[in-house]
Amino acid sequence: MLLDQLFRTKRSPTLTESLRCGLASVADYERRMCETADSSVVDYCRGGAASERTVTHNRAAFDRLIIRPRCLQRIGGSRSLAVTSFGVSYRMPIGIAPVALQCLAHPEGEKAMARAARTYGVPFVLSVLSSVSIEELAEAVPRAPKWFQLYIFKDRELTECLVRRAEKSRFRALVVCVDTPAPGLSRTERRNPLTLPAKVTCANFVPNGNGSNGSNKAKSCSASVLDYVRSQLDPSLGWDAIRWLMSITTLPVIVKGILNRADALIAADIGVHGMIVSNSGGRQLDYAPAAIEVLPEIVSAVGSRVEVMLDSGVSQGTDAFKALAIGARMVFVGRAAVYGLAVNGQRGVEEVLDILKTELESTMLNAGCGTLADLTPQHVCHEVQLYYPSVADQLRRSWPGESFRSDRYRSRDRQSTTETFDGDTLQTVERDDVENVGIRVENVSERVTFQQATADGQSCPEAKLLLPKSSSTVMAPPYRNVPLQLSVPRGIFRSNTNNLPKCNGNNASGCSAEGNVKTARSVINRKELSSRRLKSHSMQNLSGAEIGNCIK
Repeated sequence: MLLDQLFRTKRSPTLTESLRCGLASVADYERRMCETADSSVVDYCRGGAASERTVTHNRAAFDRLIIRPRCLQRIGGSRSLAVTSFGVSYRMPIGIAPVALQCLAHPEGEKAMARAARTYGVPFVLSVLSSVSIEELAEAVPRAPKWFQLYIFKDRELTECLVRRAEKSRFRALVVCVDTPAPGLSRTERRNPLTLPAKVTCANFVPNGNGSNGSNKAKSCSASVLDYVRSQLDPSLGWDAIRWLMSITTLPVIVKGILNRADALIAADIGVHGMIVSNSGGRQLDYAPAAIEVLPEIVSAVGSRVEVMLDSGVSQGTDAFKALAIGARMVFVGRAAVYGLAVNGQRGVEEVLDILKTELESTMLNAGCGTLADLTPQHVCHEVQLYYPSVADQLRRSWPGESFRSDRYRSRDRQSTTETFDGDTLQTVERDDVENVGIRVENVSERVTFQQATADGQSCPEAKLLLPKSSSTVMAPPYRNVPLQLSVPRGIFRSNTNNLPKCNGNNASGCSAEGNVKTARSVINRKELSSRRLKSHSMQNLSGAEIGNCIK
């Protein structure tokens, strides 16, 4: 009690009740759900794609970030968690992410979740695969701040119908998943298949009595409704589909599933209103990067042009603090809210939101922040910066990331072109072919030798960055003590070397500078090569580069 008075915070009745039940964290709710719910439902809620490495990586990535507090910051009594997104003010920057078929966890499902969101004044994102229809939820919880998540299906008429229904029901934004060309492969679900109860289905695709809901195509489909919806996922989609969606609605369009700086820049260039950095909680792609790991480069790339949010792995108030400090406008929780729903319905969701709110408030106060505006990237650092000072400079320069010019990416229709510098021809590759190096290396050596040789589709050993004697290795993602290796697609640097002998696997030495084969070299100074070209090859920060390439 004395501690509460000292920090001028009071535990809400909701949090006090949850503490009496021994539920003091999201992890406690997860354990309680595992004890009470059916095993197939538990596997559905907790499971991820394939070996579930992305799920565990999400948690580990947050744990590797250290909070750096500031002292004596004159924090007054006007502390607030309020945040504004798309012109709407919310009480705190923690929303509820879309989760399908929530009636599996509790009979009230999405209705209970939306009521809890209304109580705490946070956005609730309704999944297109919800067990409650758009209209039913809007009627049950009319005042809840609701967003609608959807896919752009093969049947564009079906997609447009869903958009019109969301607009009519006064949803405030559209969240389109761009990371789902096909359903994720879940080994857990294959071992323990989820059987939907008779009353639980994808309500948005099942017509009601007057036929105003769903799709008649789903009704006539011989397979289940869920199988029909999965069959509508379109792997052939391109960014033109997002332009099409923006052209048919006046609602803000938010793309969910961004994990790559290149995709973030494209999305910003075509004019999306927001993006959610997300790996879908590890349910889509195994071994994907953690959302919090790529958040810095995406925030720095798009700047203030687009509202950047994050989900995947947030289960503590400290997680929210770290993401907000790096630059996210809001964070969203999916599994955490479902755990509360499964344990105690609407009250359980409110208890989880209260736990996260209390933890975030405490973290901000102890870190020297009174409002969200006080949070900066300097409040967060990677553990390597503390425990491995020999590479602190490299990490400092790459964290929280460097902004790339917004004009780097144009329409995807642009074909490959060539540019000539000092008699050497460089081939421009499409944006998706360029590998991100990760950690940028500056002032490591006056000259860096890069060698890449290919012949008939076969590559010689990976090119290595030659470091000075004082530093033999640098830290590369995921920050293990390994030599940094640059991997650049074939054909990026190309010169007139048709007379060079071919390189094969049996004569790898012929591809090196030490071999007897003549090596094509191009000495390119930073001043002579445009900043845009250097940036597009992830080597813009090298003060001078000696680039060689052996090709057939």
